Amino acid sequence: MNCLQRCARRASIMLAALAVILCAGLPASAQVPSGLLRFGTSGVYAPQLGDCLSILAMNSSGQTATDSSVPCSPAYLAAAYTNATTAYTAVMSLPTLQGGVVAHGECTLTWADNNTTGTATFAAQLSAAPTDLWVTAVPTDGVFVAPTYTTITTTTQTAVTGALVTTTANANYRVRLSFVLSTTATAPSTLTIYAESNSASYTVTVQPGSSCEWVP
Repeated sequence: MNCLQRCARRASIMLAALAVILCAGLPASAQVPSGLLRFGTSGVYAPQLGDCLSILAMNSSGQTATDSSVPCSPAYLAAAYTNATTAYTAVMSLPTLQGGVVAHGECTLTWADNNTTGTATFAAQLSAAPTDLWVTAVPTDGVFVAPTYTTITTTTQTAVTGALVTTTANANYRVRLSFVLSTTATAPSTLTIYAESNSASYTVTVQPGSSCEWVP
């Protein structure tokens, strides 16, 4: 084997090794970041309107598109939400999920009450009955508060926190909601977050910039 052949062989081995390294870093499924190409000879890649990730896929039937089945537009407050009633009112709604999907989402809500006797309670409600909605709420008010875990299977407004205590009037506190929604195979569903006060004399405020989103 002459020098030229040896060099060509080494280059071929290096290229093969590089290809293995690159391929090892790619997801095995169709759920890959936007802009990548997936090649295969079988499989169904049906696009869903409004979803967050999309790819081009090439199979024996030609080029099609696919995505993550999870909306990526966050809901957020551009102005403060206020409630001085003991009835729940809507804070914000997340983008609608299609039927037959399991998705993870989260909310970060900054809230305040104008009186130390006031409390805030947050709730969730779905427009269509889910298979399950599992919600874990973690409030922060300066001391440790145990997380609240709630399972929802109906369209009823359901509290997902306890009555959150106000230590300092008009001080900002935070509650973080983490949830997983399993929709039924046939019904799309919209998740709405609600809040209420414990008295018409005390105003609960959720600050601008608070947000909720589905996490693709």
